[in-house]
Amino acid sequence: MPKINLALALACLSSIVALASETIPVDESSLVPPAVGFNQLRILTPTVLELTLITTKSSNARPAQWNFVSGNGQLSLPPTNDFVVTVAGQRVSISAIGFKRRVRYAPLSKRDLRIGNYLYLQLSRPINGNQVIEVTNPNSKLWDRRMIFKATADPHRYSPVIHANQVAYTVNFPKLAMVGYFLGSLGELDTSTATNFHLMDAKTSAVVFTGDLKPRRDVGFNESPPPYQRVVEADFTSFNTPGEYHLLVPGYGTSYPFFIDEGGAAAIARTYALGLYHQRCGTSNSLPFTRFVHGACHVAPAHVPTERFTDAAQFISRASEDFAKNPRHVAPRLKDFRTSLYPFVRQGRIDVSGGHHDAGDYSKYTINSAGLIHTLVFAADVLPGVGGLDNLGLPESGDGKSDLLQEAKWEADFLAKMQDDDGGFYFLVYPRNREYENDVLPDRGDSQIVWPKNTAATAAAVAALAQASSSPLFKRQFPEAAALYLTKAQKGWGFLERAIAKYGRDGSYQKLTHYGDDFMHDDEIAWAACELFLATGTNTFHQQLLKSFNPGDDTTRRWGWWRLYESYGRAIRSYAFAAKTGRIPRDKLDDTFLRACETELLAAADDQLQWAQQSAYGTSFPAETKKFRGGGWYFSMDQAFDLAAGSALDQPAQNDPRPRYLAAMLSNLNYEAGCNPVNICYLTGLGWQRQDEIVHHYAMNDRRLLPPDGIPIGNIQSAFMWLENYQDELKALSFPPDDVGDRPERPYPIYDRWSDSFNVQTEFVAVNQARALATAAFLMAQTKIKNQPWRASSGKIEVRPTTTNAPVRYRATLKTDLPALESARIIWEVEGQPPKFGPSFELPRTQRGPLSLEVEAQFPDGRRVFGATNLNAAMMAR
Repeated sequence: MPKINLALALACLSSIVALASETIPVDESSLVPPAVGFNQLRILTPTVLELTLITTKSSNARPAQWNFVSGNGQLSLPPTNDFVVTVAGQRVSISAIGFKRRVRYAPLSKRDLRIGNYLYLQLSRPINGNQVIEVTNPNSKLWDRRMIFKATADPHRYSPVIHANQVAYTVNFPKLAMVGYFLGSLGELDTSTATNFHLMDAKTSAVVFTGDLKPRRDVGFNESPPPYQRVVEADFTSFNTPGEYHLLVPGYGTSYPFFIDEGGAAAIARTYALGLYHQRCGTSNSLPFTRFVHGACHVAPAHVPTERFTDAAQFISRASEDFAKNPRHVAPRLKDFRTSLYPFVRQGRIDVSGGHHDAGDYSKYTINSAGLIHTLVFAADVLPGVGGLDNLGLPESGDGKSDLLQEAKWEADFLAKMQDDDGGFYFLVYPRNREYENDVLPDRGDSQIVWPKNTAATAAAVAALAQASSSPLFKRQFPEAAALYLTKAQKGWGFLERAIAKYGRDGSYQKLTHYGDDFMHDDEIAWAACELFLATGTNTFHQQLLKSFNPGDDTTRRWGWWRLYESYGRAIRSYAFAAKTGRIPRDKLDDTFLRACETELLAAADDQLQWAQQSAYGTSFPAETKKFRGGGWYFSMDQAFDLAAGSALDQPAQNDPRPRYLAAMLSNLNYEAGCNPVNICYLTGLGWQRQDEIVHHYAMNDRRLLPPDGIPIGNIQSAFMWLENYQDELKALSFPPDDVGDRPERPYPIYDRWSDSFNVQTEFVAVNQARALATAAFLMAQTKIKNQPWRASSGKIEVRPTTTNAPVRYRATLKTDLPALESARIIWEVEGQPPKFGPSFELPRTQRGPLSLEVEAQFPDGRRVFGATNLNAAMMAR
């Protein structure tokens, strides 16, 4: 079913939602995008006001309201006398005006353009606390008299200027929040008057901690002046009393409420685990593990294609058409099934069910499948405490086996099915007759095919299966599977040897897509040799590895600087920890190669540390990317995985970097959990302000407005993408522009470039999920929550009338066995209406029709309770 019309949210946008002890304004910071016509006044500081107006426009037309930007990009603001600002009834003059504009919402499926326009008024004198401020436009040029811009300078008002982890800070871990804001043409908000902060109890408003704000300037952007130079940092690391709090900056207001809890890191780990569960293929998603349910998907055997599959041949041809850009690609172009060097041996249909959907679509790529397995097996073997986690909320949780290894096994069992009879592995599983199953839910998915084999996919599969087979913990918990995987890995290596003997090292490689193409198959073969050596102890594999690459050579890094990239990085990690994990005796390893692996691994961690320290908001955004204002496919917790790996290496007592690595992991976690300039939680299912439009086919076709939990959203995007319903309009509407070329003006700051819009730059792959889960699981395993028993159980929705008098309103509440429900973030979603926060949900008796009511309660430690009922039947039963 299609999603509900978001215009239904208009009626609720001027109300407030009560949640436990606090109130959260339902405005731009809501579970639904603001409707066209929404307006508000915010007091950012005692001297800076922000006026917001959500507008729209038709295609090929200029905006009709608040269009202060000319066709050539020049800004022409209204004069100050167009505004009248009164404070407690007294007029206050305006010393400066600023403006910014960015698309707020633009879904893919239909045109529904909502443009965020923001005017900034700099006042000549400051506002005092609790004074009423109103901004009017006497000549009605900017808005008519029915539109009200009025607010009270409540010292405890919510402020978008203050950025905090919206989920939970972990007890006894570093705790940082940031203060800063972008005012468009006025530049950065001057935070010089923000000198200290207070931590306030969310229930009583009592101040429990006070600290000084310190500058946190960004380093590395290649523009003048650089952005994020006035950000300041609040450090409340030493405060460790569990509870719910706000961060208050005098004169500026307060942050969203957040928890300090032993389970802060567990909340992220469990949400990522839930996201991987949502990506499972070949099975159903069901209660009590989620409310985002669907039947078993893609369980029918896939076709081995023949020449009759003309659509598939065209897809392959397009994927490989740029093969000639690589001078080493001397093999014939793989442009159809006849030109494959490795014809299909098995024919007809084959079972390739299982695994995880690779990304927002339902396809499954062998190379990414191998990367997911590596990450989760490595984490369970190497990162302290991670292999013992059995309480992440998966269906297998509580069975005495590692949750991460069971998720890895789900993938490895699928990968083992992808082997042809000659030992080679198919490149991917794909829809038979089109590129994307973009208009169906997964259990209504298309008939599928496998793509031809190539050496890169085969080597990656060999490596991943060999790694799982030699994992000491995996072998203890799944001995039969481990033995099968090793047999298949050895058979796959035989395929590689025959291919290279027949066609040569370069001549045996045929490109399909960009996956596995950065170093041709060189890195995958090196990784495969590494894992087979560690699995078997056979010296020929060791010698093959040692002559494959130098771990410190920049030719093994992407673009010469991205360390531990793809399969070279996987080989380095596995070798560096081979003896420590008990996979092979230390004296079997080469000392020089081992030291080089350890050095590169620590250098990668140091890179992520430095980049986090150079970021005003603590995310490990690479300095090399900053120089070009690039961005896309960037995920903070994915980046932090190298910090976790570095933390597992033994360190000298003096100048131990692990405390700094921990701080950087947490600053990346905070960024993803809402401590960023736009206050968006970049992991679905968490935070006060959430994104609706994500690149995810289940979310696009599901009847629910909110996307399934645990799906990462790209944390930084450089620009809008071309969309059919908007073409290039989205990019053109931004002011300041994202791309200024050689012009002297400052571009739109890159951390602020967020929009609730379909953008493939924000699309994840399952490897990103796995790396982020491993990082969060490592943090969780350092806390008491690692031993917390938890197995998911369903919640019950209880519907009761609130009064015996007509018209009767019904109230739905959640019943659960878990204690402290008052601390949970509870979301209600009913068919045909926007979702909302609240301890209960109300509906009038006059409501008719079959309505699905769902509830989701997320606790500070990440445990979740889901419930669902037919609301109409429940009311009739009363």
